[in-house]
Amino acid sequence: MSQDGDSPQLPQSASCFALNLIALMFGLSAVALSAWVSPDDPGRTLLYAVSAVALTIIIGEAWQFRRTRRPSTGLEEHASKPLSLAETGLRCLGLAITLGMIGLAYWLFPEYHGEFYAPYWRFLRLIAWPTLLSAPIYFAWIGQRLTQPKDAYLQLGRLALGRGWRELESTALRAHFAAWTVKAFFLPLMVVYLNNEIGTTVRVFHVLTWQTMRWYQFFYDLSFLIDLLFCVVGYTLTLRLFDSQIRSTEPTFLGWVVALVCYQPFYSVIGTFYLNYESGLYWDTWLAPHPTARTIWALLIVLLLATYALATVSFGLRFSNLTHRGIITNGPYRFTKHPAYLTKNLSWWLISVPFLVQNSWLEAFRHCALLAGLNGIYVLRAWTEERHLSRDPDYVAYCQWVRDHGMFRWFRHLPKPLLTGHRLRDR
Repeated sequence: MSQDGDSPQLPQSASCFALNLIALMFGLSAVALSAWVSPDDPGRTLLYAVSAVALTIIIGEAWQFRRTRRPSTGLEEHASKPLSLAETGLRCLGLAITLGMIGLAYWLFPEYHGEFYAPYWRFLRLIAWPTLLSAPIYFAWIGQRLTQPKDAYLQLGRLALGRGWRELESTALRAHFAAWTVKAFFLPLMVVYLNNEIGTTVRVFHVLTWQTMRWYQFFYDLSFLIDLLFCVVGYTLTLRLFDSQIRSTEPTFLGWVVALVCYQPFYSVIGTFYLNYESGLYWDTWLAPHPTARTIWALLIVLLLATYALATVSFGLRFSNLTHRGIITNGPYRFTKHPAYLTKNLSWWLISVPFLVQNSWLEAFRHCALLAGLNGIYVLRAWTEERHLSRDPDYVAYCQWVRDHGMFRWFRHLPKPLLTGHRLRDR
């Protein structure tokens, strides 16, 4: 066991929590102002809120790191090669091929047909022209500064023209398509959920009274709005320019499976037919005869969900499942390694109270076992994420620091691999 004096220092976080909180205030202000002006247009409110959060963080981080460019961007501080319009065109062609393949997948799979994803298609239409017009400028700029100039976009462009086969770097291409697969799968879901959550939160706010349950419902919806707002920002802005690029993706099949089953359309099967732990009796009905206890219980749930939302806020521009985009060591992550998973899973127990099934104790045990099974999936998610992130020395140092200084430090007597993930692999 390492002593406090021997434990490594807490690595600097890839994102500034204070700046992210300021961005959150601007984002919520944009939601409030836009919803007041256009109460029936949550899609436009979404765009304004996402823009407010993103611009605040971009400007704040540009000022914070104005003197030096972080090495993790893969960009040199100054241009080291002349502008090449040919390479810029090839990178644009590589981007067009990538987007075309994603568009083909959306067209092919029935999941993306129908009205459910309508908010996502509208979001894409709103950001399409700014994205396409800025892409050549972006590629021209980074093309002069890339420390590894043969990036995946350039390789794809060359391959499309029948060139570059001998110089092909398959590892870079695999990483490119894995990163875009993550983005293409999760961004539609997050946009749709955020669009719906904005509408729900605004409606609940308009009927607020001093009743406990009305305030509980408002903060319940607000916590998910905050979480989804930063999710959409994170999945949208994966750019080296902002040091928010995807550095690596989950390398194992197990890691992908345990993450994807927690989201639609897969969870509609898992949650309905295999892990449906809800009994129909919820905490508010159970505690209705005891208003004081119900208020305390509501506060506990709100506290857990607020912590869950702040865990996502901690990432700033860098939230994304199944990826490594920089190690986060501040906000709720200063106290434990998996605050989002911990608080989310605890909130499910408090909300659904599966141990209160009225039929029999055996039925109650069954519902508890089902919820414990869902909790187990998140344990596997945490384990696979630690195994992935432990390739970064900063994450290993972070795990060791949390072991000695975090809120669960009294468990540091357990064997070290259980607490720090996997050790750095041999290079």
